[in-house]
Amino acid sequence: MLKKIISAAAALFTAMSLAGCSLTEREVIEETHELHAPPRVMFLGDSIAAGYGLDGYTADDNYSCPDSYANILKEKYTAELAEICDHEMQNFAVSGATSSDLLELLESGKLDSALAETDAVVISIGGNDLLANVMTIVEALGVTKDNKSVDLDNIDFGAILSLMGTFENDVSASLDLFEENLKTIARTVNEKTEGKVYIQTLYNPLEVFTDLPVVSDFSARTLNDFNEFIDYYEGDYDYRKIDIAEAFNGRCDELTRINEIDIHPNEAGHKLIAELVDETLSSRTYYYTTQTYGEPHLTVTAIILIAGGIIVMISIVVVIIPKLFKKYEK
Repeated sequence: MLKKIISAAAALFTAMSLAGCSLTEREVIEETHELHAPPRVMFLGDSIAAGYGLDGYTADDNYSCPDSYANILKEKYTAELAEICDHEMQNFAVSGATSSDLLELLESGKLDSALAETDAVVISIGGNDLLANVMTIVEALGVTKDNKSVDLDNIDFGAILSLMGTFENDVSASLDLFEENLKTIARTVNEKTEGKVYIQTLYNPLEVFTDLPVVSDFSARTLNDFNEFIDYYEGDYDYRKIDIAEAFNGRCDELTRINEIDIHPNEAGHKLIAELVDETLSSRTYYYTTQTYGEPHLTVTAIILIAGGIIVMISIVVVIIPKLFKKYEK
């Protein structure tokens, strides 16, 4: 009888002990890291952000041209953050996109999930709203990459007369539309992300046409108004300006392909834009939380079970066994 009781007690104690071991837990320790590079960054906008004209660029792939400023920064931030977290760059820029196109994309909801997860959104938009209008004048004047002055033999007078009739109104309407779209874009992006929002100003690639003041002067005035909108609404619409225009001023012949009658930045231009974007992004603080597990320890339930088993064993030794011995002695 005694053996049966001891065996049962031992089995009970073992079961309790095993149950206690299975009821261990490990505390999750969270650590917040302050960073000066965004772990997740998104680029939006037009062909400038997409890397148009660079080696490796294709219309449906923004990730294969290593010299674009978006990809330069992807490589830089991946290296900088390697010991803390992975870096993710998403580039949804579309060559040829206007501010209206970008707004339509934002309002479609297609980017909602990506925006919700990003730490920084960098936007380059508006060039197609305005520069296309001015470039039509350049083309009508017969300007080519081989002849950067007016080509009297190739002037399209019909086109010029037609353009001049509506040119000022067209550009004014484009500016008005951009102003409204800019505010809505900034508001919409901020509603869809907790990340920081940045908007680039637009350089004037047509500054090189000093022999064509109708082009260089008009484009300067137009882009000045354009960039003033970006500057004016910065505080009210919760974004930070990245002043590409100021850095490119007087240098567009070396930083763009305008000498080939292409307004887009060349490799040197993208390198400078990357530096300017990085300087602005790095001036702010981003946060990344990591989770690690502490050493395993018993839960309260496990401790109670083990304590209960010990009490049972003590009871057997102190109370039940002596009584059994007395019974056998009789």
